[in-house]
Amino acid sequence: MLSPNGYSIEIERGARLQRLKQYEIKREIEAALFKARRILSLEEICKLFPKKQKNKILELTRELIEEYKEYQTALEITELAGTRFEIKIKDPIINSIEKFTQGDLLRKSDVKTLSIIAYLQPNATRKEVRAKLGGISTMYRNIKNLKDLKFIIENDLKFYLTRHFYDYFQLKENRDEVIKELLQKLLK
Repeated sequence: MLSPNGYSIEIERGARLQRLKQYEIKREIEAALFKARRILSLEEICKLFPKKQKNKILELTRELIEEYKEYQTALEITELAGTRFEIKIKDPIINSIEKFTQGDLLRKSDVKTLSIIAYLQPNATRKEVRAKLGGISTMYRNIKNLKDLKFIIENDLKFYLTRHFYDYFQLKENRDEVIKELLQKLLK
């Protein structure tokens, strides 16, 4: 049987089902990015869809980025180097809502610990960080949180800032004065 368009009803039904499946996959990608509260790699996103090809997930994620641009929402999804993705508030809006979000992702003690680690780069040892913090008892909890958020890694008893740290704070260069200035603002 043919539809008014001249296509077979079965073909139209199959195309409609395919679009619906793609819509559902995009919504799951969107939810994962939002819920993660961090940058996700394509590999992490693909784990949600073990039966789907990586290229298809990449295509749908990029379509989702374009949809966000088209609808002009306060949020945007961006693709970073290494096929990594993040959902975030668009830059001009961040300044107007900043007072509502302080402490949301990072507690003040986390920021203080992160500031000291950044300040001591590239030789931030556990001992030096503890000395600068005054041996606070929350240091270990803060370090665990910063590792979980992928802002730092620890190797040979030294802490290092990760690429995610630079992406999250939108730092293009590894310049100490820029990092120090940013982290001083966060501590206020």
